[in-house]
Amino acid sequence: MSLPRLIFMYVLVSLIFGFASSQKLARDEVDVLRAAAKVLQQKKWNFSVDPCDVASVGGWRNPNAGKGFEDAVTCNCSSTLSHVTSVVLKAQNLNGSLPKEFAGLPFLQDIELSRNYLNGSIPPEWGALPLVNISVLGNRISGSIPKEIGNITTLISLILELNQISGKLPQELGNLPNIQRIFLSSNYLSGDIPSTFSRLTTLIDLRISDNQFTGTIPDFIQNWTNLEKLVIQASGLVGPIPNTISTLKKLTNLRISELSGPGSPFPPLQNMTTIKTLILRNCNLTGELPAYLGPITSLRLLDLSFNKLSGPIPVTYSALSRVNIYFTSNMLNGEVPSWMVDKGAKIDLIYNNFTNDPRTAECQKNDVNMFSSTNPLVANN
Repeated sequence: MSLPRLIFMYVLVSLIFGFASSQKLARDEVDVLRAAAKVLQQKKWNFSVDPCDVASVGGWRNPNAGKGFEDAVTCNCSSTLSHVTSVVLKAQNLNGSLPKEFAGLPFLQDIELSRNYLNGSIPPEWGALPLVNISVLGNRISGSIPKEIGNITTLISLILELNQISGKLPQELGNLPNIQRIFLSSNYLSGDIPSTFSRLTTLIDLRISDNQFTGTIPDFIQNWTNLEKLVIQASGLVGPIPNTISTLKKLTNLRISELSGPGSPFPPLQNMTTIKTLILRNCNLTGELPAYLGPITSLRLLDLSFNKLSGPIPVTYSALSRVNIYFTSNMLNGEVPSWMVDKGAKIDLIYNNFTNDPRTAECQKNDVNMFSSTNPLVANN
């Protein structure tokens, strides 16, 4: 290679590395991270190296972290300056609190602090950030959800499950125009579901189980037509399940349980032709099993336990031989279909009023549980 070409290559490489080395994190953001580290009690970050230098070793990222233990500070860099866009610290044994100091990172999009020991409340200051994801699942967070979270128009995921959050849901959460996932299960939330939630038409996944809500499941769930998963188990809400649920055609996973209130017929779910998991347990359902569930080929789990359903098992259900079925503690009668006993998947029929015949003489056959599945009077005769 000629000398001029060697000189050219040297200059080019020098320029490239010169630009790379100039991609420093803004000084004010370094100060923010230093303050946040104290609040989080994060001791791995080494402030003697640039947090955005991916080549440095300073506890800012662990490329070998296993799933569920991700540990990384991520930056977006131009030719001259870098900005923090993501802080992910999953299962890092942090026992501090949620830092309001994150509000000083104006480009921050992702706060992921799941499965630590963090306490305190959610800082309202986060409401000024362009966040896409907030996840503090599995900590010791208390207090209420700040209304300022409703100001984050960029927010897609709000994951607050498995904490000690209390109070009512702020109406301002209904202002989130891009929200797709709201996980609130296993907290101490109370009050009604705000009417402003009717505007959350971008929702794909909503989970509000294991809380202390009051009131009924609102009719406006009919607006959530993009929902694929809806989980309302032991939420405190009362029945009946509104008929407007029939508009949720995209649901693949519907779980509702422990609904007090008056008895009600089986809700109209015939439009949910892609449903995989259907749990309507202890919902005070009355009347007969709907025949339309049989032809739904996507169904894998059907749990209608602890209701007041009566009548025979529809003939159409013979197509559900590969489905796990739980009809525990109802008032179903008639004969147990032969397909259930001979080729059914895991099936539970205990505590019903089926006819006493050779198929129900055994308590257990294959994976079918029929203990006390027949009418006691018939059995005694």
